[in-house]
Amino acid sequence: MQNNPWHYSRLALAEQVLNMFATGLSSSLVFFAPRRMGKTEFLLKDIKPLAEKSGWLTCYFSFLDVGNNANMEFCNALNNLTKQKKALSRIKKISGELIGIKAGIELHQPTAASSNIKTIIAELAQNNKILLLMDEIQILAKNKKHNNFIAQLRTALDIHKDQVKVIFTGSSREDLRRMFSQANAPFFHFGQNLPFPELDENFTVHLTNVFNKIINRKIKQHELWDAFNDLGKVPQLIRTLVEKLALSPNLTIKSAKEQLLAELYDDRAFVETWDTGSALEQLLMKEISLDKTKFFTKDNRKRFARSLGISKLPVTSVQSTLRTLLRKQIIGRIHDRGGYYLEDPNFKNWLLQMK
Repeated sequence: MQNNPWHYSRLALAEQVLNMFATGLSSSLVFFAPRRMGKTEFLLKDIKPLAEKSGWLTCYFSFLDVGNNANMEFCNALNNLTKQKKALSRIKKISGELIGIKAGIELHQPTAASSNIKTIIAELAQNNKILLLMDEIQILAKNKKHNNFIAQLRTALDIHKDQVKVIFTGSSREDLRRMFSQANAPFFHFGQNLPFPELDENFTVHLTNVFNKIINRKIKQHELWDAFNDLGKVPQLIRTLVEKLALSPNLTIKSAKEQLLAELYDDRAFVETWDTGSALEQLLMKEISLDKTKFFTKDNRKRFARSLGISKLPVTSVQSTLRTLLRKQIIGRIHDRGGYYLEDPNFKNWLLQMK
């Protein structure tokens, strides 16, 4: 199957990660980046093919739409991997003679699919290198129904960490912190938490070269790089821009970028998030979009009160509203600096362009 020419390979990063696993330096990694930043494409198009070429049995699973029964759905995915393993060693014994028809073939008998995560991982770990790619793992932190599954998964991965390596990804810093960084977290210090590296200018050089080769039209690399920066270095957005250019021969990069930003700013989800927020929620969202901190100082609370048309604003009201925004997963907390950030960088840009 021919590779997608538009895919920008991050082979060096994939090799670095697999080398950490192969040498025993690490058994698990956690990559954080907001959605649409290319994590899934990296797992499926860079890590997975390279790992399989190197002899790893590899399973990709996204928890994004997993529902309430994460255990069963993940076990089904692992059972499929078990079938692959058995297919590779299906003939247990073959004996024959150069002349004659005598031959003996002994086959493994199929076993029933298991729904016990510890049993499946133990079976997979026998004489195999296993790589689990667990996308948007933070979803499990949202529902207490997943607690038992998380506990069993942690135990199984701990027991078999020499054979089973894991890459977790997540798009919510706050939920990942709950799973990996709090002292009572289910995966406390289980994997090294790393920011997913941003794409550099080589990415837009690649897109420009492919566009100029495939589309009967030339675009300028430096203009595409500038647009990529203006779009917050979001790979999905710049690819959408390139699609617009391919479909509209007279469209310039600047015009395509302006169209794309207008579409983002008209996003109904952003409008709904804003409109359903209280006046204080809206005020704090705007403050956070400007990277402001120190929401509890007397001077800032006086300023907030004037904006809201009230006489005073207690600290408890600010604390309660920030907790509400955290619960809604609109914002996250920067624990080492005592600040806050907006979970969706596009929503931040939407807020910044508001008059």
